[in-house]
Amino acid sequence: MAKKQKSMVIELPQEQANAIMVMLESDLESIFTYGGGIDPIADWETVHHQAYQLLAYQAFKEKYLETYDA
Repeated sequence: MAKKQKSMVIELPQEQANAIMVMLESDLESIFTYGGGIDPIADWETVHHQAYQLLAYQAFKEKYLETYDA
């Protein structure tokens, strides 16, 4: 039986949401621009962590654009 996931709603003013967006984009840019040379087999924990970061970034950015970029 699949476990049901719960959603969390966070209400942020645009200034705070923008600050989070800048922080996430900067973090991901530094990982993929300067963090080259990752071996996905040897560094599977790092790759797994980065995958979670990308999923969180995607979800936040979609909601951010939906809310503030209308």
